[in-house]
Amino acid sequence: MSNNPQQNDPVDILNLMLQNNLIDGAKMHIAAFKLPYKIEIRDDKPVLLNTTPGCETWLNKFISIDSDTVALKDDARKLSMIDDEVLILGETGTGKELIARAMIGDRDAKFCRINCAAMPKELIESELFGHKKGSFTGAMTDKKGMMEVAKGGVLFLDEVGDLPLEIQAKLLNALQPIDGKRYIRPVGGTEEVEISCRIVCATHRNLMEMVNDKLFRLDLYARISTFVLKIKPLRERRCDIPDIMQEIGKILHKEKDVAELLNGSFRDMIMSSEFKLELNVRSLEQIIKRYSVLKKI
Repeated sequence: MSNNPQQNDPVDILNLMLQNNLIDGAKMHIAAFKLPYKIEIRDDKPVLLNTTPGCETWLNKFISIDSDTVALKDDARKLSMIDDEVLILGETGTGKELIARAMIGDRDAKFCRINCAAMPKELIESELFGHKKGSFTGAMTDKKGMMEVAKGGVLFLDEVGDLPLEIQAKLLNALQPIDGKRYIRPVGGTEEVEISCRIVCATHRNLMEMVNDKLFRLDLYARISTFVLKIKPLRERRCDIPDIMQEIGKILHKEKDVAELLNGSFRDMIMSSEFKLELNVRSLEQIIKRYSVLKKI
């Protein structure tokens, strides 16, 4: 085998073994490293199949034939197998939540989501860390925070760039392990609670610019950005537009309208670089809805 350091990765080694038709060795490798794959023979060739249903369910919904995006999906598969934080970057409508949901991997646990931009500042701390009865006006009972509720699963912090600075500090503290364990303290509480969720963050903002503007903590950015998945906007992968539109058509029960759009005079306009697609996939959904009613886009 080559001495390329990248091949130290168990999945890369597995692929190399299959390329050399070392099927029995590959099966032993899967068992030894407990990799979520199986091997099937198709047309006399070994095919590697991912057996992580949670991951594949969501990655299959993320439609792309763009080479960079296909590579990103493969990185997402690998990242679904570990527990480290992941930061997903991308514009509105690029599919950040689909990739985040794929991070559940093979965990038989909850996927919980908090939209940090939509949560009022005075409630976000309670939503994340929980609170004790009487800790503030309206706190009639004890409440578990989402970091505790997501035990063994994934907590997705959407639009993490919108977190207030004081909450960023408390989140950073929760992400720093003590003797291999992580803890939070509910609002109004005196005792810490152990948590075991995986944190996945996403934002459309430029966090490094926010760090320079002192709007986002550098130490928190360093903590959540070891693994970064950056999704290309749709205008940079226009090859995906037809397949995505067809899938939207199925969901909206507008297959006939999509066929007319893709085979008619509007196709070149939609595929053109002049067509900005500011909202990415959501722009395509708007186009289909407008065409189905008004026969124009």
